[in-house]
Amino acid sequence: MASLEPIAAFDRPDLDMLSTALEGSPVTVFYQDADDRFVWIENQQSIWASDNLVGLTDAEVFTPESTERLADVKKRALEAEAKQTVELTPLEKVVADGSECRLKVTVQAMRGADGALRGYLCASLDITLEMQRERTLKSLLREVAHRSKNMLAMVLSLSAQTARSARTTDGFLRSFTGRVQSLAKSQDVITERNWTGAGFRDLVDQQVFKVVQLGGARIEVTGSNPNFTPSAALHVGLALHELVTNALVHGALIQPQGRIVIDCTIDEEAGHSPTARLTWKETTPEELAVPPASERSFGRTMLERVVPAAVNGTGTLSFSTDGVLYTLTIASTEFY
Repeated sequence: MASLEPIAAFDRPDLDMLSTALEGSPVTVFYQDADDRFVWIENQQSIWASDNLVGLTDAEVFTPESTERLADVKKRALEAEAKQTVELTPLEKVVADGSECRLKVTVQAMRGADGALRGYLCASLDITLEMQRERTLKSLLREVAHRSKNMLAMVLSLSAQTARSARTTDGFLRSFTGRVQSLAKSQDVITERNWTGAGFRDLVDQQVFKVVQLGGARIEVTGSNPNFTPSAALHVGLALHELVTNALVHGALIQPQGRIVIDCTIDEEAGHSPTARLTWKETTPEELAVPPASERSFGRTMLERVVPAAVNGTGTLSFSTDGVLYTLTIASTEFY
C-alpha cells in the first residue's frame, strides 16, 4: 500500500507561497482531517471559502446530497489510493452572497508512515458560470427545437392553403415563395432581437420598404412602435406581406399618385387591457376595381381569419373604388 510520511505542513502549513500561486484563480485548496473537518483553507477570495469554515464538517458546509457524494468519493479515494473528482454544491448560508455556487472538487486521501489515514487534501474549481452557461445553452436548444417545429407547421399550413387557392403551378410557386420569404424576413428581425420579438417599424421596414423601395416615398408610417412577441411578429409580418403584394398588383402602388398610410395605435380603455390597432389605408385618385364580395382568396382569409386568430384579435378588410382599408387588432398578450 502506498503511503505518505506525515508532514506537519498539512496541520499548520505556511500558506504564503500557496496563496500567491492561487491569487486571481477560481481554485481553492483545503485540507480536512480524518473526521471530515476543515483544518485549513486557502484562496479565500472565492465566494464560498473562508476561515469561518475551519472546524466545520462536510454536512455543515455542503448540501445533504453533496455531503453524501463527497463521503462516497472519499471512500473510493482511500480504497484506490488515487485522486477522485466530484461536483458539489455549498449551502446557501456558506456562499458569501447567498447565490448559486457549484464546485468541481478533486479529493486525495493522505496517509501517514504507519498507513493510517491522516486526512484529505482537496482542490476545488468554481464551475458555477460553466454550469449556468450549459443550462442556458440547453434552454436555448429546447427553444430552437420548439420554434423550428412551429415554423415548419406554419410553412406546411401555408403550402396547403396556397395550393388550394392557386390556379396554376407558377401562381402557387410565386405566392408560396413570397409567403415563406415573409416568414424568413420576420424571423431575421426576431433573431436580431435575441428572440424577444420584433418591433412594428422593423417589420414594416423588412416587409414593405425593402419590397417597394422606389415607391417608398408614397408610404407613410405613423403611430406607436410596440414590440410584438415572436409568434405575433411572424403573423403581423405575413399580414404586411399580403397587403403590400396586393398594393403592388392591384392597389395604390400601381398608380403614380397612390398613397399608403400604415398606422399602429395603442388603445387603452379604462377597465380593459390595452390593444394594438394596426391600420393599413390605401388612397388612389383613380378608381380601383373592387373585388366581388364573394371572392375569398387565401390572402383575404389570412388577413381576416388566420392572422387575427394568431394574435387573439380581429381583422377586417374592405375595398372601395378609391382605396383599401385593413384594420387588425392585437391583444395585449401579444405585445409589450
